[in-house]
Amino acid sequence: MIVGIFGYDFPHFKTNEIVKNTFFNNFSIGALFLAPKKNYSDNGSVTSTDKSSKNKDIRRFCKENNIPVFRVEHDNTSRIEKIVSNNNIDIAIIGGARIINQSVIDKFALGVVNYHPGRIPETSGLDSLYRAIEYHIPPCVTVHLIDDRVDAGLFILESVTEVFFDDTLNAIENRILLKQIELNSIVLNGIERKTFCFPEIIRPKKNERVSAQEKTKIMHNFNNWKKAFSKK
Repeated sequence: MIVGIFGYDFPHFKTNEIVKNTFFNNFSIGALFLAPKKNYSDNGSVTSTDKSSKNKDIRRFCKENNIPVFRVEHDNTSRIEKIVSNNNIDIAIIGGARIINQSVIDKFALGVVNYHPGRIPETSGLDSLYRAIEYHIPPCVTVHLIDDRVDAGLFILESVTEVFFDDTLNAIENRILLKQIELNSIVLNGIERKTFCFPEIIRPKKNERVSAQEKTKIMHNFNNWKKAFSKK
């Protein structure tokens, strides 16, 4: 099984660690698809592409270990199709990516795997940890094969993350991030050995970004939430 990895061509922890986890667990990496950095306006629209940004650390690692690297927009279907075909790639992992359209997803025979930092569908979208606190559910990582909807597709597994009562929000977010990296080799092994079944994720609604006012209100329940889910 040959793996492709979507990532960012600027310093990005998850991109770098997913590549290293995949490599050091003896999976063959056929390509690293690095998307250039985008600059955004206040309303969220793209204003420009940063042509000078580079993810130097992971580029160096890939060069040292003969991993092919391609700087390519993740919606460039024709170029990705050519790379997938030329490098016999079976499956892709998202280390970092914007929305990937169905025409790109379809180029990977075994699909595209995403690690979402929360329970789906309850914490779909961004601000997942705030949604977990709001809905009083434990922090976790949901692993799924994506489709062209946001945080939807075919469920693979869910793994709950530890909470300690003296945790800060940032500490929990970092633990969730590390959990995503930890799960990567487990998921790839399971897919290669065909040990997973794939019930569809039902995603009833899109979660909007949590406003500053909402965050303040949600954080009033932070200690009670930690008490409910903290490691005894």
